[in-house]
Parts: sequence; C-alpha cells; structure tokens
Amino acid sequence: MLKENFVGGFNKSVTTRKKRDGIRILDNDLVESIEYSYLDKVNEIFIESNVISEDLYNKYSCSISFNINNFEVNNTKCTCRDFEKNELSKTNYACKHICAMFYRFLEKLSDDSELQNKLKNNNIKDISKLIEIKKSINVLDSLLQNNNKDELRIDVYINKNKWSNKIGAEFKIGINNRNSKMYTLKDINLFLINKYNSIPMKYGKDFLFNIQTQKFLYKDIRLLKFIELLKDIDIKSNNFKRSQDKHINGKEIWIPKGMVRSFFEIIKDHRIYLNNGFYSRTIQSEVIEEDIPLPIELSEKNNSITLSMPRGIPEDLSGNGDVFLYDTAIYLPSMKQCEKLSPYIETFIKNDKITFLENQKERIYKELIPSITELSNSVIIDKSISKNIVNSPVRFKFYFDKEKYIFLKLNVVYGEYEFNIFDDIKDKIIYRNTFLENSIINKLSAYGLEKLNDKLFTFTKDDDFIFNFFKNEIDSLQEIGEVFYSENFKGIINLSSNNFNVQVRKGKNDYFEFKYSISNIDEDEFYSILKSFRDNKKYYKLENGEYIDLEEIQNKELLNLINTLEDDRISNNTIEFSKNKAIYANTKLSNIFKDYSGKNYLDDISNKLKLNNLNKNIIPCDLKASLRDYQIYGLKWFNELSSLGFGGILGDEMGLGKTVQAISFILSNRGKKTIIITPTSLIYNWRDEFLKFAPSLKIAIVNETKKKRLDIIENYKNYDVILTTYNLFRIDSDNYKDTEFDYCFLDEAQYIKNPSSKNSKVCKCINAKSRFALTGTPLENNLMELWSIFDFIMPGFLNNQEKFNARYNRCLDEDEVIIKELKSLISPFILRRLKKDVLNELPEKIEKIIKVDMTKEQKKVYASYTKYVKDIIERKVHNDEFNSSKIEILSYITKLRQISLDPSIVMDEYNGESGKLIALSEIITDMIDRGRKILVFSQFTSVLSKIKRVLDGNSLSYYYLDGSVKSSKRQELVNKFNTDNTNVFLISLKAGGTGLNLTSADVVIHFDPWWNPAVEEQATDRAHRIGQKNVVEVIKLISEGTVEEKILNLQDRKKELIDNLIGGDSLNNSLFSNLSKENILKLFNRDM
Repeated sequence: MLKENFVGGFNKSVTTRKKRDGIRILDNDLVESIEYSYLDKVNEIFIESNVISEDLYNKYSCSISFNINNFEVNNTKCTCRDFEKNELSKTNYACKHICAMFYRFLEKLSDDSELQNKLKNNNIKDISKLIEIKKSINVLDSLLQNNNKDELRIDVYINKNKWSNKIGAEFKIGINNRNSKMYTLKDINLFLINKYNSIPMKYGKDFLFNIQTQKFLYKDIRLLKFIELLKDIDIKSNNFKRSQDKHINGKEIWIPKGMVRSFFEIIKDHRIYLNNGFYSRTIQSEVIEEDIPLPIELSEKNNSITLSMPRGIPEDLSGNGDVFLYDTAIYLPSMKQCEKLSPYIETFIKNDKITFLENQKERIYKELIPSITELSNSVIIDKSISKNIVNSPVRFKFYFDKEKYIFLKLNVVYGEYEFNIFDDIKDKIIYRNTFLENSIINKLSAYGLEKLNDKLFTFTKDDDFIFNFFKNEIDSLQEIGEVFYSENFKGIINLSSNNFNVQVRKGKNDYFEFKYSISNIDEDEFYSILKSFRDNKKYYKLENGEYIDLEEIQNKELLNLINTLEDDRISNNTIEFSKNKAIYANTKLSNIFKDYSGKNYLDDISNKLKLNNLNKNIIPCDLKASLRDYQIYGLKWFNELSSLGFGGILGDEMGLGKTVQAISFILSNRGKKTIIITPTSLIYNWRDEFLKFAPSLKIAIVNETKKKRLDIIENYKNYDVILTTYNLFRIDSDNYKDTEFDYCFLDEAQYIKNPSSKNSKVCKCINAKSRFALTGTPLENNLMELWSIFDFIMPGFLNNQEKFNARYNRCLDEDEVIIKELKSLISPFILRRLKKDVLNELPEKIEKIIKVDMTKEQKKVYASYTKYVKDIIERKVHNDEFNSSKIEILSYITKLRQISLDPSIVMDEYNGESGKLIALSEIITDMIDRGRKILVFSQFTSVLSKIKRVLDGNSLSYYYLDGSVKSSKRQELVNKFNTDNTNVFLISLKAGGTGLNLTSADVVIHFDPWWNPAVEEQATDRAHRIGQKNVVEVIKLISEGTVEEKILNLQDRKKELIDNLIGGDSLNNSLFSNLSKENILKLFNRDM
C-alpha cells in the first residue's frame, strides 16, 4: 500500500513518455547510489542520486521530496537541460532522470522494511540532523579533494588542411612539469569516456592518466569543455556525417569556421605549436589578443606614390577575418582592425605593392592616409608627403558678438591652424574630426543656436531661453573650448562696484542723500532694471542686447539697497533716506564697496549703536536696584537710540527685567516726560515697581474716574511718568492731542500687533520724541505684527503697510535674501536676550510632554465628531468654500480640542470620565506630597471650572485667576500664593500669562496646548524668572492620537523662519491662519 501511495503522488508530475525513458535509464544501470531520508519534523521523505547520461558523457544530480501526509510531490530538482528548460513553467517537473531515480527508490523501498515501518509510524528521530552533518562532510571533501593531486598539462598543436584551409588541433598530455614527457592523445573520444568514468589510461611506458589522483588546471578544463561541445555536435548529427567529416576524428579535432576565434581565445594561455599545414617543421607560437603591428609604408618617387607592406600580409585563419597568422604569432585583433584589414588583404594577395598616379594625390591625402593610420600604428610616410598633412586633435573657439542679433562664430583649431568650422585650409591636408565637429553643431542646436549662413550661428529662441543659456549652459561650452565676447556684447553683465559710483552726504532734517550712477546705463534704463527687480524678474535685457542677472547675489544686494532706500524720496539718481536707515545703508554699502564717499557720516551713527564699552557710571545713583551687565547694556541702548531720535523694541525673554531697564532709563533722564501704556492687569505692577526701584519719581496713575483722569492728563507736566492702560488710553485719546512727551513706552506691545485695531491706531497718534516697545514676543503670528510695532516706534521706517506686505510678508518663505535684508534693516532696533544666554545662575527649566490616553467613552465621542467634521470640511473644499469658511472650521477644531480635554465641556449629556482630568489629579496629588507649588494653565475657563471641582473633591486648596478678576485683586492673589501654604494656582492662559511674578511655584502644568507656543512660554515665565531658586518643571499634557498632537507638530514646523529673523527660541509665525487645505485635513487624520 505504501508503494502505491508514492506512485500515485508521483504520477501527477510525470508524463507517460518520461516514465518510459526513466525505466530505460534504470534498466541500463545508469542510476548511481541512491540516498533517502525521512525528516520527521516536517513529515517529509527526501531522495537524491546521481544519474549518468545515456551517452555516458555527463552526470546529473537529481532529487525529489514527498509529503508523507498526502504523498504529494513537494519539490524536484535535476541539473539536466530538459529540467532547466521546464522547471519554471511546470510545477514539480519530473524529467527522465528523476523518473529513473524514483523507480530505483521504489526498488530499495521494497527491501527496506525498517524504513517502511518508520514511514508508517512517523517515529523516525532527527534523521535530518544526520543528513545535514553528512552533507557538510561531503561539501568539505569536495572543497579539499584536489589539494594533493598532481597537476596535468595539455599542449596544443595547430593543424591546417592544405586543401580546405580548415583549422584543426592535436593534443599532448602529461604532468605539468618542465622535464616531464608529453604524450599524444591518440583517441580523443576514448580519452573523454575514460575521464568521465574515472577509468585510468596508460600512455607510453611511464605515464598513467588517472583522474582520481590527478587534476586539470582551469585553462585545460575550459579546453576539454570545448572539445566535449564538439562531441555533442557530432552526436546530434551522427546520422548525417561521414566519419571523416566529424569534428573529432581519432587524435585530431576540426574546428567549425564560426568557432575558430572562440577556440583560440580558450587556448591563449596554453603552449601552442604550429604543426601540419604551416611550415616545413613544427614551431612554437602564441596567441595575442591585440591589433596586428602591421608596418605600412607610403613613399613618393617620380610623381607617383607607392603603398606597400614590407613584412607581408597577415593570413586569415578563420575565414571570417577575425583570426590572423602574422610572422609566427596568432593574432586576435579588435573588430575595428578586422573590418579595416579585409580589403587590404584582398588587394595585397595579388600585389606586393600598389602605385598611384599623381592625379590621385588628393584622395590619397584625404582618404587613404586616414584609413591606413586607423588600420595600423606603424605607418611610415615620406616627408615629402607628411609635410602637407596636419593630424592634430581638434580644439574649438566660440566667438559671441551682436549687431542686430546675437550671433556666434565657431572656429576649429587643428595644430597651428584656426579657421571657421564651415571652411577648410586649401594648402594643407587637415584630418578633421568630423564626428566631434558634428556633435558640437548638434549641441549648439539644442541650445537654440542654428546656422545663419556659411559663417555664423544665431539664436532662434526667445529671451528666456537665451538668458538661461548664458547663465547655466555656457559653462558646458567652456568645458569643450574657449569662449570669447566682443566689445559690443558681454553676454550677462553684473552691476559690480567697478561700474557703480556712489556718494553719501548729509541732507536736511535728519536725512542723508545717496547719489549713484552706473557707467554705460542711463537713468531711465536703470529705473527699468529696478522695476524688473521689483517684479521678481530673473533678468533684464539691456538695449545693447546684454543681460543683467537679477538673481546674482551682488546684483541683488545692490538693487535691494537702492530699492529699500528709494522708498523714502528720490530724484535725478539721488535718494534721500532717513537717518534711521543709516546703519542698514552703511552695512550694505560696506559689503559691496571697499570705500565710498561719505562713509564717515554713516560710520558715526553705526559706531554709536555698537555699545562696545559698558560704563556703570550711567546707572542713576538713586536707583534702588542692582543692574546686571545685560541690563546696563539695555540702559545704554535706550540712551543711544533716544539721543539719535530713534525708537526701539526691547524684546528680552520673559523674566529678564524689561521693566527695571525701562525704569532705569526714565530715571537717568529725570526731567523728561514719559507716558507708559500697559495692559489693565499690569498697571499696578508698574506702580509697585516704580515705588520699589525709583521712589523719587513722581508717578500718576490714570485709572480712576473720567474726571480724575482728565485732571491728570491736563496737568501731565507735573509728573515724571504717566501710567495708563490700553483701554483707558483709547477712551481718552482725544484728550492727549495737546500733550507732548519725551518718551512713550508700550508694555506688552503685542497689544498693537493688529495695525487696523483701535489700540494700534490711537497709540500711533501719541506725540513723543522717542517711542519704545516692550514685549517678549515681538512676533506671534505673522510679519505684519512686526510692521505694526515698528510703525509705532519709527513711523515709515518699514514703508507703508501695502509695500511692506508686498516686499516682505508675501515673499518671506521664498527668498532667503529677503529675510537677510529685513533682518539687516531691523536688527539695530531690536534688543532681544534669552535667559539661557545671560542668566547663568537661573535654575534649569525641565520640559516634558506627557501623553495621556483618553477614556474609552471619550474616544468614542472624539472619533464620531472627527468623522462628522472631516466630512463637512471635505465638502467645503470640494465646493471651493474653504477660504470663506475658516472661522467656522476653527470653531469645529476648537470643539474637537475641548472633547479631547473633557467632552462634558461641550456635551451636557456626557457622563463619562476625562483621561486628562484623571492624569492631572494624580500629578497634582503627587506634587503636593513632595512639597511642590504648582501653576495650572488652561485657555478654557470652562476647563478650569472642571479642575476646580476635582480639587474640591480632593479637599485641596487653590487660588483662581481669570479675566474676570480685577487688576487690583490680581496682585493680592499673587502675593498670597507666594507667601502662604496654598499649593495650586489655577490661571487662565490669556488673563494670567503676562505680568505676574510667581517664583514661589516650581511646577508649571499646561493642561491644553495653544496654537502659539510663545503664549505658553510667557505663562511658563511667571515662575521661571529672576528670583526663582528652584529647578522649574514644565509639564505639557497631550491627549494621544488627537488634534493636540497635530498642533505640536505644526508649531515645530513654523519656528525656524522667524528664529532666523528675530532670534530666540520662543517665537513662531502664524499657524491656523496660514494652514493649507491639506494641512487642515491632516488635523483629522490619525497620523500626520
């Protein structure tokens, strides 16, 4: 039954014919020892054997495996050609050799009762391991089997049939030893059979060929394979050839015409002898894979020219013109020489030399000589002939010029002769490289340069194409030749300092005059250049046809300078620019010109703001504070700016004492009148700071009834400092029209970041000689906010809103030069320091993000609302309603954020828990147990109310501050928290994110992230500031897998640009307002 199972599975993989062939091979006893093993781990039997081919010349390795569960064939393998041909197209293909092996296995199985029992019971132990060991031993034996064997050598004797010119060979064999005798292989067929079957053969008295103890070198193995191939050819054509026509005939082989070169390539490393059919005796030869060193002579005598090959012509051995006998060596030349050689052999077989008449000279010079020099490197030419020949590599020269059009003259240079590519030299024979010349002409055509006439090329493309050629492609011509420009045309020119003349002189009313002129470019054309630059053109085409690259860095620097200064006043190539642009102008001009007239005027202003030396004598003696070095620097910076009539932005990071620096400046200029406008929440903080640091100054707080406010405003000259709020100043703005202050300070100047807001408009109407802005975030959302603050401190400095937006805000992401220009312009007027750079003693701030998992109920609500909102937004995008619906979309996102905090904020019916509130409760409890004081910030007062309930439920005391708490009450809460044992302070992000000093806290928790990280930084700095003694731990709680994670990612992407512009690590530009449709939709994806 077991045997029938195997046969049933095997028959699915084999044809009747293959089974019959296999039985025949088995009957002829051509199946060598068979091995089989049962692999119990995979329940498989593996069978392998070697099967000898029926012509006895080959041996094939065969294997087959069966799955014992169903007796199906798992895999088959054989090294015969039939199997290799069919294995890919037929699964588990069985050739006749596999069939023979299988039937041999069935015979063995019938006698192997032990194996039968093992197969039936499936209890064979790990035979596979034994098989692997055996295989590894066999592999090792195979690798090392030839190490101790004697090397054999085969010498080759080449014969040539004198009637048919067929090439044949005989062979001698012996031990590879200099003194060993070599023996003729008298019967090559018998030698092959005995070698294959490892049967020893005796040659002569002293040499026994025994492949068991001897080995062939690799070159001899290749030769034997070639001979075996001839044997295969003879077998396949056995019925059609006479014995004398066979390729192997006794001791000799005859090589088919098409295989002669292959034969000589194989035997090139053997000892080779020219035998029968060549010379009167056998002589040693060699195979050389090189061109034949064929001497050719060309001589002139009596007005005739003679061509000869003094050492004779090569003999074609193959009949194909690819194997030659020359002298006593056999050459295998390159195909190039083979092709050239054939007509010369045919000609010189009939003639020893060839004589040409004088009237054939021109063709000899132009055609024959190039031909023979390509054929051989050993050409000898009489001087009378060679003196008229120029045979040098070609060089190219490109000459650009312009008359009505731009044109190119292309010259070629051979040796000492230069001429137009379309011409020739009549009195010399020049061997021209027509292939390379034509490739250059084609290259020019690709560049838009086509032949105009018999001398010139011209452009057939438009100006964009031509400019791109001279900017980007001209280098490729310079790599293959020399490029020249005429005086009329220079291609692309630059506005360099060499052709630019500038002069600076003092003007009237704090203005400077900048006069410039450009050689060879008149005023009107320069304005056209400037207009093209403003329109972001890549180039400008001058009237003479030359191009100015407007993207070239030096051109850009110069045009940017003129463009920036020109916004003031211009006439007749003279620009009047304000003194506040002197530092920018000096920096740019110094970069472009080594020196220029009037440089000393601009140097004076630049040097004043370098503030190289810190003089502590400038600190007011009645200041009740010790200033740090960076604060003294800030005091001096205020003084220098005001002395020059400039304004400035003190943009120090929160907690570095901007207030005390401003108070020091006001105190050092006692007698001058100052107005300070602050947020409502900070007015009393300013009052306390003045009382603390400068009690000698007379301060008035405009924060009472309208009557009292008007009384103070009317009598403002009786005070050193007027303190008011943005809200009250807006209300009282008309009453300030007749006031005139020396200094005006805006605290938290981001309150005027919107240039169209009422705050911004009324503050910019203040009559003050110097204006200063104090803000830790001079830039929160976009560049127009920066413009608005500058429009307050120095009106007109950054041009009007429309021009600034066009030049900077719209191009900021696209042009690095624009960023550098704006930074160069504004940097003297912004002073920004970071705590990490100036407060080495400030304790470390450790920031960490804690990912919080939402509760199961919370996740369901979040997922459902996300799908709902995403569908709505996708419809709006599809209907082109995206831009008109941004406010609506923002409301959806806000609601989604609130759900990630606690769904009950927006859903009255939600009764589940909040993952964040649970986490916050655990963190607060742990921190209180460790004696820490905690600030908790959220932008949602509804969330703070939820947190209050959690704290109440845990009987934890806390303070609470949001926008409803009056400013007078805020400082009281701050003082209590800093002095009593209350551990938690709940603060609304917007209401309490600025102006508060809460250094008693050493833990800051941001319950929810805000689009703008600068706001979060401000809140953190309530604790991490001067006066803090402990390490501050900052914790951001983020709901995992929600829009909160996406907000963090978006924040990171936007920081770099503005960091480069302003400096500092807490700034970023707009997020939501600048989000694309794609990024909005990504907020609703699981991953970003």
